[in-house]
Amino acid sequence: MKMKQTTTGFVFASIISSLLLNIVKVTGQHLLTSPATNCEQYRDHRGKFEITGNDDSVHCLQKHLYQFALRSSPNDADNAYVDELLKKALTRCSVKKSKAGLSKLSKKKCRSRKCKKMRYKGRRGKRFARKYYSNRERKYNAEQAGCNWERKEVRMLSRPEWNQFTNRINILKRPIELPGGGSFIPYDVISNIHRVKTNLKAAHKGPNFLGWHRVYLLIMEAAIGVPIPYWDSRLDYDMDEPVDSVLWTDEFFGPGIGRVDSGPFANWITAHKEPLARNIGLSGSLISECMVERMLRYKSHDPVVDPTVRSISIEGIHNGPHRWVDGQLSIIRKASQDPVFFLHHSFIDYLWYLFRQLMRETGNINPATDYPDKGPKSQARNENMIPFGNLRNIHGYSDIIEGLSRYKPPPKCPSCGGSDYLECDRQINRCRSKASRTVATLRDIQIRRRLAMDIVIRGTRFEGPVTDIRTSGVALGYLQLVNNTHLVNTGTL
Repeated sequence: MKMKQTTTGFVFASIISSLLLNIVKVTGQHLLTSPATNCEQYRDHRGKFEITGNDDSVHCLQKHLYQFALRSSPNDADNAYVDELLKKALTRCSVKKSKAGLSKLSKKKCRSRKCKKMRYKGRRGKRFARKYYSNRERKYNAEQAGCNWERKEVRMLSRPEWNQFTNRINILKRPIELPGGGSFIPYDVISNIHRVKTNLKAAHKGPNFLGWHRVYLLIMEAAIGVPIPYWDSRLDYDMDEPVDSVLWTDEFFGPGIGRVDSGPFANWITAHKEPLARNIGLSGSLISECMVERMLRYKSHDPVVDPTVRSISIEGIHNGPHRWVDGQLSIIRKASQDPVFFLHHSFIDYLWYLFRQLMRETGNINPATDYPDKGPKSQARNENMIPFGNLRNIHGYSDIIEGLSRYKPPPKCPSCGGSDYLECDRQINRCRSKASRTVATLRDIQIRRRLAMDIVIRGTRFEGPVTDIRTSGVALGYLQLVNNTHLVNTGTL
């Protein structure tokens, strides 16, 4: 076990080092695009562009990275741009600051003659004695390094935090002009990663699902420069009627039924040239506390990653909210076109984070090396993590990548964290979402669904092993019509 962990850590360290060596300083041309700003002010002392507290810096970083991608790989600029974001994501923690996870990248300097003599003759003093940790203590201690980002439940964000997140997502959605003509939309380039067939086969229905999407979240965070909040859908599941959640208002995600024509993502047109749309509560299921408890009772990864026989995998649980929200989010190749995708996957990553903590507490299995040998060949542990550079699938399970983020636990009763959008359900002693100020009647919901029928979103939907029986209540009269016109299953990825 120790040999496997050492080998994995060495290979991962080598990959990070090679990525760093490939970063080339490029001055680039300065363009005055919308937003009009002097991008040179966002260069650091090394000449590299960095995201600051000013939202304009997000625009400048994307423009600079894509210009570099065009120069280095003119025929494959989109993938080269994503590779640059990946480098930024993996180097979020400074090597010098880290005391645990990246210690292999920088050895202790040995200057004195006595020290060198002891080292090379094998008589290592206490200064260089290797410490061995139990599995319970084996963690990437990035919190001490101060470089990991804290993800919070979306209703626990302050309004300035939420506004900053949505503003930066919208900046990614603006076209950026390029020298010599043409433009690109950063959000669409990133969302298209979840559109390519080979990428999807390497990321779903197998053990690589968890690590692949963890890396994907880090890439988006590298683009916006702030943590991605998580949507704990348990807080909505416990409502009497989840479709009434405050999340489906302009204060958070925007409308839950029909075109998203208001809220922070109003009037978005996706990479498929379709209007962003949703139809919440038609099918599928949000995640319940019972689902999470059943998943957390297992002690290794094998029973909770696909393919499974007698248990429901984390991926299976994750499919429910995709189907429940409907619209683009329910279609595998289009799901990431809705920003809710990243908040949902941030929560799935949090559940995996909890699972790994429990694995460590058992003291028997190291989550960094417990990669199940099953599933598609492209998801074997030592295969390249398509399309993420030289990363291998096993690296997605590493403590180093896990340590780039930490999670603030969801609020608990009775105070529910003091959030204006949560309340304590004393019957079950759990927090749940408050309803929107104007609760729609059943007739209102049915009318809105009928008006949404002109939106045709085609593609293969996520498989849904679990369905909330409440979904039939507001949609029963229109299920046949919806299945015929609203969503068409093509049968392929």
